[in-house]
Amino acid sequence: QDVGSTTTTTTTKKKKKRQHLIYSGITGILAASTTPFYGGGMRLFPYARLFPNKLQLRIGRISPLTGFLRIPAIFEGSYRDKSEGTFGCLDFVGDDFEVEVSSTRYEEYLKRKKELKESKKKTRWWGQTKRSQNNETSDESTKLPTGFPFQHSGESMGIKERFRVRVVKQPVKFISLLKPRIVVD
Repeated sequence: QDVGSTTTTTTTKKKKKRQHLIYSGITGILAASTTPFYGGGMRLFPYARLFPNKLQLRIGRISPLTGFLRIPAIFEGSYRDKSEGTFGCLDFVGDDFEVEVSSTRYEEYLKRKKELKESKKKTRWWGQTKRSQNNETSDESTKLPTGFPFQHSGESMGIKERFRVRVVKQPVKFISLLKPRIVVD
C-alpha cells in the first residue's frame, strides 16, 4: 500500500497549523499508539510515552521472513533495520498525524475476489453455468470500495482512504467498580 503521511504542528504564538509531508512510499503496516505495548507484551512502539502528550507513528516495511527471523528483537522493541537504501521501520513522534492511503493493488485484489465470487454464483454444483438474462449490472452496490481496512483498538472501522490520529489534551477519567486495593509494605 502506498502511504502519504503528514504531520501537523501548531505554533503557540500564532496558533497556525503547518503541514509537512514526512513520508510517501510503500508500507506493510501503519500503526500509531500512545502506549509502548501492542498486546501480549510486544513492545511495538518503543518511543511511545517518552515524551508527554505525544504519540508514536510507526511505518513498517519488512518481509514476513525478516519478521519471523527477528521476532525476539521486534517483541522487545529493539529491532532497527540499518540497511542502506531500505528500511525496516520508520518511527515518528508527534501529537497530530494525518494519513492518506492509496493503492491499486488492494483494489485489484477486491476486483479479483468479486469476480471469483460471481463466477461461483454462475456455476451450478454439477458444473453447468446458469444463463444470465443481463450480464452487465449497473447497480450501485457492485462498486468496489476504495481505501484499506482500518482498525481502531482491534475493532474494524471499515474501509478508509484517509484518517487522522492525534493526542487529545483533555484528561480522560476512568472509574472502577472494584473495591480499592491497599498495598502494605
